[in-house]
Amino acid sequence: MNKRKISFKEEAVQALSRGEWKKALECLKRHCLQKPGDLRSRLKMAELLERLGQKEEAVRMYRKVAEAYVSDGFILQAISVNKIILRIDPSLKEANDCLARLYAEKIRETRPPRPFPHIPLLSELERQEFQLLLAHIQSKTHSKDSLICREGEGGDSLYVISQGEVAIIKQTPAGKEVAVRNLKDGDFFGEFGFFMDQKRHATVRAVKECELLEISRNGLQEMIKVHPRVKEVLQSLFRERVLDTFLALSPLFSVLTSVERGEVMKRFRLRKIPGETLLFKEGDPPTSFFMVRQGGVEIFTESPRGGIVVLGLLQGGNIFGEIGLLYDQPRMANAKTTLPTKLLEITQEDFKTFLLKFPHLQTKLKEISLKRLSRTKDLLSQEKIRKAREAMV
Repeated sequence: MNKRKISFKEEAVQALSRGEWKKALECLKRHCLQKPGDLRSRLKMAELLERLGQKEEAVRMYRKVAEAYVSDGFILQAISVNKIILRIDPSLKEANDCLARLYAEKIRETRPPRPFPHIPLLSELERQEFQLLLAHIQSKTHSKDSLICREGEGGDSLYVISQGEVAIIKQTPAGKEVAVRNLKDGDFFGEFGFFMDQKRHATVRAVKECELLEISRNGLQEMIKVHPRVKEVLQSLFRERVLDTFLALSPLFSVLTSVERGEVMKRFRLRKIPGETLLFKEGDPPTSFFMVRQGGVEIFTESPRGGIVVLGLLQGGNIFGEIGLLYDQPRMANAKTTLPTKLLEITQEDFKTFLLKFPHLQTKLKEISLKRLSRTKDLLSQEKIRKAREAMV
């Protein structure tokens, strides 16, 4: 039986496993002559040249790979390679200038059929802004399943994923871990600590081996001083991420996937309401569904004698207004804000569209609503008993 002839790349992998660096390098050279577009193999060649002490040749190879990455639109990988070049020889400051120039040229020639991939933050930067950013970036590698940061720890730097995948995990007040989303090449995380309190607001774990670009808070602040527009870009990205995390932890919307939550998120309208504002009255036609993002809302009804029966005090994450929309009935109670409040509102039309599109959302909503109706019935029964007792006294 004929034995299959292994490829030069397979031979290189076997040599690497045995620690035979020179043989692995020779095999990779032959492989790259056959497939010059295999940038990962050319990158491994540069790494082996560095290990073997051939630093000048390694730098030349790394530069070629970085230029090829930019040409193919893989700007994050190019930045990572550039950081390796500067680690080998810190005097090569022109490496950043060269990368910034190539980046600017690539942005200018962006057009079909091969558009330059959009990368949050980086794709918004001008050449001078990008060049300044390069000086404040550090490249780090994390192995599969390793912990990158833990919720509650100190930390205010921003991370961009050059290559790989990470899982974002949040802990509920009950101590349960909830998988919020997975992030891949080009995504970023760490913006909560930068904008809020210099703490990690989620646990991040490597799903596979990752190359990360870390940008320090000080570096970002230096950039913002020179280019204030960078802060606007970050704040816009931050607002989107805050809302997505908020929905992921909601008892209702946590049943949706990250992609599904993204569809819902686009239809929410943020409303800022002063305190003590009546939102709707009992008997009004149902027009919207609400979620409390921040502040407080009181749900109440009036007893026959004119007294107030409080049915619920709602805070961040609570929903209301769904019963009328679900069962096509007038509002069953009154709702008013108890203090300045931020509400997320979805119209009746969008609400019904989502229930049809996501049946599991409708099931969860009915479950929540039935519990609420039962509790309301109990409260009103208790109120009737109390009133009867008062009449007997």
